[in-house]
Amino acid sequence: MALLEGEQSLTLDALNLATQAWTEQEYHRTKHTEINATPLAHYLAGPSVRRDCPSIATLSAAFRIEVARKQRRSDGTVSLEGARFEIPSRYRHLERVSLQYARWNLTRVDLVDPRTGAILCPVKPLDKSANANGQRRRLSPANTDLSPLPPSSLPALMTELLADYAATGVPPAYLPTTDKESA
Repeated sequence: MALLEGEQSLTLDALNLATQAWTEQEYHRTKHTEINATPLAHYLAGPSVRRDCPSIATLSAAFRIEVARKQRRSDGTVSLEGARFEIPSRYRHLERVSLQYARWNLTRVDLVDPRTGAILCPVKPLDKSANANGQRRRLSPANTDLSPLPPSSLPALMTELLADYAATGVPPAYLPTTDKESA
């Protein structure tokens, strides 16, 4: 402040400019006795504490909200912020769906798993004119058999365990005997 005593019309802009010039040209370049170096050299010699900025995709995903909507059975759509979105037909069996989106940007709306938060697929807005003039395709039955297939061989982990055990050379803990040997 002593350097600015003679200034008659001191404005905030002039004070900011003078402070920046003094800090960069005088303070950072003068040796301080307590640290035995200039503040700029002391800062540059220390460890880096910077953090990388997250990617644009990470930042935009951080500001999205998740909402639950009831799917219309007649056409497989949901309403979101006054617009209709079409749910892919492979998810038509879901009565309630969870959607993630940013309120200010409805160009990216995703269908998510409500338990894990994993993104299942993008959801597109309903094109009413194309939907009105388009040919409808037959939907495959929703009740396809999802039962597990019967095992055809040993599981991969058991095959690996047996191979590792055989590589050790240790004899089996149990050797079956025939009826003739036990008599």
